[in-house]
Amino acid sequence: MLGLQILEYKDALTEPLKKPGHWTVAYIEPSMAWPVRVQRIMYLGDEYWIIPITSDAYPGIAVRDADANDATKEKILRFLSVLSWLDRSGAVLVSFGGGSSPFAFQRGKGHGFTIREEIDLRYLPEVTDVKARLALGLMRDGRGLSHVAYSFLSFYRVLEVAVGRGQAIPNWITQAVTRLPNGRGKDALTNLTASGVSNIPQHLYVSGRCAIAHAGGSPIVDPDNPSDTNRLYKEKPLIEELAELAIEEFLGVKTASTVYREHLYELAGFKRIFGQILVDDLLAGKAIPSGTNIDVPAISFQLHGKGPFEAFENLNPVHIVQEGSKVRMEFEREDGRLRVKFNLDFENERLEFDVHNGVFGAPDDNSSIYARHKAETLEFLAGYYGNGQLRISNYETGELIARKDEFIPVNVMPDYSEFDKDVEFWRKIENNRKELEDR
Repeated sequence: MLGLQILEYKDALTEPLKKPGHWTVAYIEPSMAWPVRVQRIMYLGDEYWIIPITSDAYPGIAVRDADANDATKEKILRFLSVLSWLDRSGAVLVSFGGGSSPFAFQRGKGHGFTIREEIDLRYLPEVTDVKARLALGLMRDGRGLSHVAYSFLSFYRVLEVAVGRGQAIPNWITQAVTRLPNGRGKDALTNLTASGVSNIPQHLYVSGRCAIAHAGGSPIVDPDNPSDTNRLYKEKPLIEELAELAIEEFLGVKTASTVYREHLYELAGFKRIFGQILVDDLLAGKAIPSGTNIDVPAISFQLHGKGPFEAFENLNPVHIVQEGSKVRMEFEREDGRLRVKFNLDFENERLEFDVHNGVFGAPDDNSSIYARHKAETLEFLAGYYGNGQLRISNYETGELIARKDEFIPVNVMPDYSEFDKDVEFWRKIENNRKELEDR
């Protein structure tokens, strides 16, 4: 991928990963695109470190200050299954390791990877239900296995977890196939029907699930028979997409494509903060009861891949006003030098931010801090106009609360050279004022 570089393991690790501690690491072989740099992710209150793709060692996921027991290992694999679900790809566990440092687990393969800069965290479902966790684990396993028969069987097991046993699965499949999106799954369904298969649920069960799992009946999937393998390759996309649909419909874990289509990631973090009861009241148009306590954290108001901008860090909530199903929120620096405002539109699942009327600075007090923040504000505005992706995170934990897609200016032609001139002007003012303050 243009612009991304795969480093050696010793050069890829950042200082936090070099800090001694009790580390547990799951070394993996991902079929999903994996980051080329270290990434810290907070999930369900725990801190995970992404070990990147490197030229000489396996990538993986590390947890610090945790005993290398089965509970810790399970937690890491559950998290890996969530990432796999988001990317609709697999990942196979190679080995667990760790110790005082996340040491390199050497491998000879230095190419053939699909890479990315970092994992997209617009949507990270908080999966706590036991059945949902098992289903995601089976999906990761099925997508990561190179053995087509066992992969097929993993996907069918997802149906047994999500839908149930007995007649529940065929009854559901009969009507679920009509809701499959256009793609490989629907193509496989069309080909099966054209070949004369009239009872799709029975075929998937008898010629798929049972033929793979059992060796004493008929039919049997013979690993040395190419026709059996070819047939399963052609039918696997159908059972995989049915498994994915079952997880969404029965276990409530949405795919990333569903969430992006519905823009659910824009307010997901604020919904957690407000709580489901309060969100339901807002959607019903009920007034927030007087005296209601909403524990809103200090935020970082940043742009993905740009900054950081000191002026937009550690902003505290100062104003929350309900306007029907919308909530207007204002956050301000403790020193009062900068304030931002935006709306939470719960009815339409949108975070509304007007760059022209959403950032406010205090009057110039002739300080170097003012000049620095002025320059940063101009850099922020230029970055936002340049298809910037707004990110709102918890200032203390770094956990992502909300994120918008790229801003697309309409009827505006930003002159970035003018932004650069203004930024340079205020940087010079900052330096001059700093010299006077230091005298």
